[in-house]
Amino acid sequence: MLPLLVPDVSLPKGRITHFLVSGVVACGLLIASHAKAQALPTEALICPDLASYYSEMNFTDAASDEPARWAALTTTLAELQSRCLRSSEYYALLGAAQLNSGQLDVASESLERALLLDPKNGSAQIDYAEALFAAGQLFPALQLNETILGREDLPAELRETLTQREADWRKNTKQHILQLDLQAGYDNNLNSAPGADQITLTLSGEPVLLSLNTDLQPQEGAFTNARLSSTQLTLTANGQHSWTNQVRGRLSQDTRSDLLQFDSRYALIKPTRRRTLQWEAGASSLFFGGSALYTSAQTRLSYQPNTNKRCAPVYEIASQYQRFHSQNTLDAWESKATLGASCVAGENTNNPLRIGFDGGYISNRALDSTRPGDDRDGWQVNVRAQRALFGGELSAQASYTRLEDAGSYSPILVNGAARWQERNQFLIQHRTPMRLGTRSALFLVNFYHQDQSSNIELFELSDTAVELGFSIAL
Repeated sequence: MLPLLVPDVSLPKGRITHFLVSGVVACGLLIASHAKAQALPTEALICPDLASYYSEMNFTDAASDEPARWAALTTTLAELQSRCLRSSEYYALLGAAQLNSGQLDVASESLERALLLDPKNGSAQIDYAEALFAAGQLFPALQLNETILGREDLPAELRETLTQREADWRKNTKQHILQLDLQAGYDNNLNSAPGADQITLTLSGEPVLLSLNTDLQPQEGAFTNARLSSTQLTLTANGQHSWTNQVRGRLSQDTRSDLLQFDSRYALIKPTRRRTLQWEAGASSLFFGGSALYTSAQTRLSYQPNTNKRCAPVYEIASQYQRFHSQNTLDAWESKATLGASCVAGENTNNPLRIGFDGGYISNRALDSTRPGDDRDGWQVNVRAQRALFGGELSAQASYTRLEDAGSYSPILVNGAARWQERNQFLIQHRTPMRLGTRSALFLVNFYHQDQSSNIELFELSDTAVELGFSIAL
């Protein structure tokens, strides 16, 4: 009779490993199936009795010595592989040694082979579930752990340990992330005012220059930004759900330019082998200078086929309702359709350059027939890049947008011509991991610039800002 293999639940670090118990059927978990003995030409080709190797697994040294001992056992067992190619017990033992010495990939292969030779090998099942969890495959690990708990031959003490393991793993399916961002910087156009100090009117066919009030001219100065966000993240076997709420405020010496924004967003990600589907919906409200400026509600759907190529296409549609509280004539419904790609460049697989780009058509429909300019159409191009650099992560994004009104914005501006706008935006950010006391944090450096041109001076502006700060996980 072959010996019984039972996991040892008493070793440190919660790592389930193995030891051999001979001749005790009632207390054990039957692992190796009994095969009929076959005559072999030489004893050198027969897998030896593995009982002597289990004693090497009962370490009494300090926990820091265990990985080296497991590695040594792995080397010893590897020499027997040619003689034990059909032994499920051997591959379960080898996989346990590899797993405990940190060789996750080869451990998974050994444990998979043990289960191919004997699908009911409980020892291999237990360690394979552990390997799946360590590899980030949470739900396959939970499913296999439930299968093990359904075995009638599972010892009571081991059942208690595996039940606790499942409870610990399930905690990873729900996460609450609380983040605080604190930043300070300088902006040369806090109020997003036009760059010109006067505009041209056309009255009775004659151009007339009108100087703008100083309140409508750019205000520059220092500012502080604060943002608090809370995210509830739920993982399921079929995807990921998240609900994020955040409040953001900006204070400066120009109190009429102070900002307060509330944002709530729900997102659903459903990945499969062939594609990744993401849908999100949310609402946002912005207060400017102490007064409600606008509220919006939006939804977005993106589709990305999975591919082994360096670039994967991305398709996206989005729609947004825009409600302006003090100027109802500006209310609109905006839609956007985008085609893009997400790419990985460079030969360095440990630090790839990630690049994304897209282009889309924008349709902005006026909800009030008296809105200046009436409907608006245009297009937008975006480029993004990201790479680990200077001990952190450097990211940059740039966009170009052009919009054209369907009708005249005002009969007294540029002889009643339809307005057009072109806007260039650029943002570069570096994020450096750090510790603030016992908490993980990021040190942030941001540089932002936008430049907007138009055939109407009132809509020409330039804005540049730089800020430094921290992002802290609470």
